[in-house]
Amino acid sequence: MGKNLKTGLISLTFGLIFNYANTHLWIFLICISIVPLFVFVNDNNKKKSLSIGFMYGLGIGLGMFFWMIKGVSHYTGNGFFYGVLLWIISSLFLGFYFAFLSWLTKWIWLSSARSNWLLILNRLCIAGLWTIIEFLLASLLESFPLHYFRIGFPFVTNIYSIQLTSIGGLSLLTFFTVLINLFVAEFYIQKKKLYLLYGFSVLAFMFIIGAVSFYTFKPTPVGKSFKVAVVSDNTNPESKWNSENGNTFANNYFQLCKDAAALKPDFIIWPETALPWTYSPDDDLLKQIIRISSNHDLTHVIGINNENSKDKKLYNSVFYISNQNKVNGIYNKQILLKGIEEPLGKFLVPFLSQDGFVLSKGKNQLPVTTRFGKAGNLICNEVVVENSGAEQVRRGANFLFNFSNDGWFKDNYISDLHFYYARLQAVENRKDISVANNCGINAIIDSNGSIISQKKDTIGTLVYGTIQPNNNISLFTKYPLFFPVLHIIFILIYLLTLKLKTIQNRKIPRI
Repeated sequence: MGKNLKTGLISLTFGLIFNYANTHLWIFLICISIVPLFVFVNDNNKKKSLSIGFMYGLGIGLGMFFWMIKGVSHYTGNGFFYGVLLWIISSLFLGFYFAFLSWLTKWIWLSSARSNWLLILNRLCIAGLWTIIEFLLASLLESFPLHYFRIGFPFVTNIYSIQLTSIGGLSLLTFFTVLINLFVAEFYIQKKKLYLLYGFSVLAFMFIIGAVSFYTFKPTPVGKSFKVAVVSDNTNPESKWNSENGNTFANNYFQLCKDAAALKPDFIIWPETALPWTYSPDDDLLKQIIRISSNHDLTHVIGINNENSKDKKLYNSVFYISNQNKVNGIYNKQILLKGIEEPLGKFLVPFLSQDGFVLSKGKNQLPVTTRFGKAGNLICNEVVVENSGAEQVRRGANFLFNFSNDGWFKDNYISDLHFYYARLQAVENRKDISVANNCGINAIIDSNGSIISQKKDTIGTLVYGTIQPNNNISLFTKYPLFFPVLHIIFILIYLLTLKLKTIQNRKIPRI
């Protein structure tokens, strides 16, 4: 086996390992899984770094998007090769992404310096560059959440490390994750324990600062707390309401409503498109649901498509409906899925286009005013977009509701990631959040990240708990671009000053 082929296969393998760490949310593994790429970059030139990075990213993509082979072909009704094609295209995308990152890393990479301090500054610059490029990519992929990729995301599973996101969002977690990998790689390259100590120190710093933040955070309540009952029928998205199964589906909804109403909540929260048709005040199913809970002073918050009679546009919406069947508020989804909810060019995934579900974007959607404060709303992929929650909070939201449908992804890692993005929104913005997710994890999460209640099942699910509205505004919510801009300033200063001086010292051994 040739050396180039061997290096390529090794890079591909380590890419698969990185994907496993990232999608299965393994903190320890994510802290060392980029190390091989940095070691290869150190040992090779820019041109070779391109191919090594490509194979590494390809390995990540092959693992990350493997579900598309079965999932896409299954739910679109197209053949096996349609899913394979999307799998390959998506994997190549990550291959080219990491090829660029590896080339850029090699261009900046300092193999030797007169002092350890100069080397540390160089690695800080590289970590900052990875962070900024990832941030820009995430901004471009707001409407493509299935291709969303954040290196530091596994740290949101830990109650302490997730606290850092209230300061700098996911970008801060990515920065520290890349920096830890750089120091561990330096330990391997130089065989100096000092760099391993640096890596462990960064990791310890994350947990210590996170623990301090967790134990010192105190929400500023506004108004009184309230009870929510989150319900989900967990209906398979392939199933369509018809004369044969309609009564069964309806009875399941009625039973869920009865069980929820018996708990005397203030809100019953339903998932995205819980009623898979367009809203009508005379809808028989909706009227019966309202009738079941009419003896209780509560509000149904339910996902239904909404057709605007004036502009003839269809929206993916959430309705706030009182126990008297009065609509008290509507939120229309603002970030649509490209190629699924709105066309990508002229392309639209068949499983929706067959029903004519071409949606329009809601614009400048404000939080919905309730008797307990203002409710911020996040529908489906909006919970993945960090600025969606921050924007709702900046507009006055005192708590958050998330509505999703994970029926398409119930058997793979995406469902778990969806849940942890909701947890991320809670901590980043310091707001309690409820999660209503068909075929996914239904939950109520505190503003400090503590999970009050959660459940995932294949049958009807009911989750119950308390939400406390608050007026807290985190640093991230108020200044979401603070850390990206700080990274950019540092990188520019380094490249314009220290880099120009140290580039002459690449071959000079350290003192």
